[in-house]
Amino acid sequence: MKTEEHTRYRERTPWPSWVDLIYGGAIVSCAYSVFVTSGGGMPFRLAVVAAILAAGWGLRMVLGGLTVLVQETRLVMHLGSVRLVRKMVPLDSIVSLESVRYRPLLEFGGWGVRGAGKKKAWTARGDRAVVIELEEGRRLYVGSDHPQRLEAAIRSAVAGRRKRGD
Repeated sequence: MKTEEHTRYRERTPWPSWVDLIYGGAIVSCAYSVFVTSGGGMPFRLAVVAAILAAGWGLRMVLGGLTVLVQETRLVMHLGSVRLVRKMVPLDSIVSLESVRYRPLLEFGGWGVRGAGKKKAWTARGDRAVVIELEEGRRLYVGSDHPQRLEAAIRSAVAGRRKRGD
């Protein structure tokens, strides 16, 4: 299988602004408290603060937001900007899909990569998603700010594959 495919549709759903504020505040607060309470000289304290800020920024790059790509043969979802936490779903494994409103706190305990068994979610914010029914009765909720657009893009890609007989 090819590693890089043409992307037919791309959607980025960032964290809500309030999450960024809380996350940034927590990192700055941690760095400040270490700076004022740690022993050692100024160079050591500045190095520790720089390390805390870099680690916070790095974690944000790994986990911040959700990107969904509809490609030629697969649907790719990844958190953050560096694609370390990702999932690929072959288009051929999609049985059905629909745009829905759901209750992320009640159904999954929040946002992010959630769920167990045959019901899982990849979300970053909000209460809208495309629910994809996969083979063997598995259901995947893909969070989206524009679920109808995402659904249409997936349907088009699936139909294109079936039409070509891939």
